[in-house]
Amino acid sequence: MSDAVGEDTQWESAVRWMRFADHWGLVLTYGLVTLGLGVVLAVWPGETLRVCGVIIAIQLILTAVMRVVLAIAPGRLPSGDRVLLALTGALAMIVGLLCLRAPLQTLLALSIILGAWWLISGIVDIVRIAAAPKAAHRGLGLAMALISSLMGGFLLVNPELSLKVMVGVLCLWLIAVGILASAEALRMRAQQRMSDPSP
Repeated sequence: MSDAVGEDTQWESAVRWMRFADHWGLVLTYGLVTLGLGVVLAVWPGETLRVCGVIIAIQLILTAVMRVVLAIAPGRLPSGDRVLLALTGALAMIVGLLCLRAPLQTLLALSIILGAWWLISGIVDIVRIAAAPKAAHRGLGLAMALISSLMGGFLLVNPELSLKVMVGVLCLWLIAVGILASAEALRMRAQQRMSDPSP
């Protein structure tokens, strides 16, 4: 009898995690925070390098939390996707903490760190999505992964960019990802309302 109760508790916990990971509000929060960070960076150029380092750190830590939550939440993801999400989440946390630890790093260091993160996470996401051809939100995921890969490659090829160009690239990436994630959240909300109408 206690085993049945334990299984029910585990099942209820799993269902709560799955709902949390699939909740449109979480995706919308991520999108709006990312979009807001891009706008802040665009309109506050005075302390640009410090702001840039802190914004990169916040966005990477937020990305790490999102990826780890999706990796550990029971649900529809295959174990390979979970491992890739957990690894890139851990990498995002490391890079985010490095940027937060020393936001006044040289422009070259920020460009290389950010470029490497965007390129690695973009390629991992492209592979993950390509390996699951029936994945939900495939088009949006591929668009975000391609944007990350292209921006990362651009920064790695041109790490000695001027601060102005790097801030412009970062603003474009943050705003694009913020808009795409917010649009996906609203699509998820509409789909949830259609599939689960409440009186």
